[in-house]
Amino acid sequence: MKLFEDLGEVKNNEELANLQKKFPAYDISYICQAADTSRREAKEWMEELWRQYEPYADTQFLNDFKKQFTQRSWELYLGATLLNRGFKLGKHISSGPDFDLRSGENKRLAWIEAVAAEKGSGSDKVPDIVYGTVQNVPEEAMLLRIANVLDKKFKKYQAKLTSGIVKENEPYVIAVNRSAIEHVEPGLPLILKSLFGIGHLTLPIKSIRQENPESFWSSRPAIGKRSGKDVPMLFFEYRTHSGISAVIYCIDNILNSPRSPEEMGENFIIVHNPLAQNSLPYGFFSFGEEWASNGDGYINKIRERKNWNKPD
Repeated sequence: MKLFEDLGEVKNNEELANLQKKFPAYDISYICQAADTSRREAKEWMEELWRQYEPYADTQFLNDFKKQFTQRSWELYLGATLLNRGFKLGKHISSGPDFDLRSGENKRLAWIEAVAAEKGSGSDKVPDIVYGTVQNVPEEAMLLRIANVLDKKFKKYQAKLTSGIVKENEPYVIAVNRSAIEHVEPGLPLILKSLFGIGHLTLPIKSIRQENPESFWSSRPAIGKRSGKDVPMLFFEYRTHSGISAVIYCIDNILNSPRSPEEMGENFIIVHNPLAQNSLPYGFFSFGEEWASNGDGYINKIRERKNWNKPD
């Protein structure tokens, strides 16, 4: 079966709005990708990814893809990336994590659970971008959304441990895509700030007039919600989370990601958990940017991402 239904073709916003009325349950991003005549090349590329990933997808994938485009397209891209980068995937297990990474000898290497962070709702939601207007980057609201999905997927990991699907000695990775949040990353990747309690780049007042003033990153162990509740920003500082081996992080949606097989995944950020009980070796994922802490309080970038061609 194909990834996209034949919804017809649209050439302008008016036709798109009419098609959206016809399929109100479908995600607008799905409708655009399925019907917009300017996106045919990208659509064909995604259908090729689906041909690769279909044997490993769960039975609800195609139905969910129409309604949860960001979440399911992230899963699709991640799965195809792993396959194109030489990993073997096991068949999807009902109620299991999204990806079962296997060696050439069919030995389990790790589990991966994919999740897409969205803007949220209520008083702490990430505000929409208003084009043509100067806006502050809503960093704290963005961090709250990232922390929220990390917490949800950690609880899901605990449930899978209890059920016996995942064993205590098996590496487990959470893969976060935050493209739906839209706003740019303000300097240091937000995933590092949510995992290690990193705040703002700071310059001491007494050093401002020095020839080479020293700056440092302040500490931000938590962010207060409007309700008054503090949300921790120290996911990798708590031994409670030692079952999580690493986090994969991506700010791009599928359409803005590398498309050639040898470049797929170069827009990922891989962060190792220094307290992991089942750690993955550095370079386990041979693509993207890689970060690790050596236990002395410093977080180091241990591999730069390679250059990749941006899609047109």
